[in-house]
Amino acid sequence: MKRKRVVGILAGFLAVLLALAGMMEYRARVERGLALEALERRDSDGALRHYSRALNWYVPFGTAETAAEELLEMGLKWDKEGRDNEAVLALSRMRSGLYGARSLYTPRRDLISRAEPVLARLRAKAKLGAQAPASDLVRQARIYLDLMQRPARPALGPALAAAGGFLIWVISALVFIARFFSGNGGGSWPRAWPWAAVWAAGFSLWLWGMKWA
Repeated sequence: MKRKRVVGILAGFLAVLLALAGMMEYRARVERGLALEALERRDSDGALRHYSRALNWYVPFGTAETAAEELLEMGLKWDKEGRDNEAVLALSRMRSGLYGARSLYTPRRDLISRAEPVLARLRAKAKLGAQAPASDLVRQARIYLDLMQRPARPALGPALAAAGGFLIWVISALVFIARFFSGNGGGSWPRAWPWAAVWAAGFSLWLWGMKWA
């Protein structure tokens, strides 16, 4: 019986993970689709907005990564066309979106490394002006690039807290459900309520880790 219960809890945990991943992937696809529609209408602001939202629903190897790639290419294209402000917005939102999705690792560092030198140059140009000496622009761009490359890794402690908190609140929710419906009368609140407190603690730990990772 205990083995069956453990298997059931693990199966439920995997089902919850798959459901969450599926929901996040669906939302990323919807937002990317809206971004592509905005591009067809030549609505740059709308495209940037929906691409940024797609990155909020990041799943490894999912549509959010495709959105990040397209956002990067869009920013590089605008840079070549001299649309500096739009290029800065596209590259900075792509970069911040990927950093915002990090947990134990930072996803798609290859895209970030392609965006940062261009973003540093554009910010140096905005600060000093297009007519500034080339040596000054290069020096200022180097300063910006150094600043951007400093947060290379997520904070390990908060990242572990986010991962651990997520596992705690998902597992405790499953245990709460199992305990609550294990009584003969269809409900066993005295046996289940401590797991509600565990769920709340795990959820709080997850939120704290996501904020500071």
